[in-house]
Amino acid sequence: MGLSKSEMLVLEMMRTGKYISIKLVIKNGAVDTIEGLERLDTKERIIDVLKQHDFQNIEIKKSHGRIVCVNRIFRQKVSPTENGSVVNKHL
Repeated sequence: MGLSKSEMLVLEMMRTGKYISIKLVIKNGAVDTIEGLERLDTKERIIDVLKQHDFQNIEIKKSHGRIVCVNRIFRQKVSPTENGSVVNKHL
């Protein structure tokens, strides 16, 4: 038995080295949602970060008036079809 599309997506995300952590939400024995935590470049404009994804949580840390850390958790639903294809690929 081969890997499903959602399993392949998780492996691709792991290999990029872009994510600090990856969380899977499983319902009825299948992957329902994939969440990825990534650290963003602090020089990027916040408005541009907000426009990048429909479902995301953004954490901004400031020290002495400067932004020192920007973390983003994005959520991606996985299609409920039997082949496990992904609704919206993010890599």
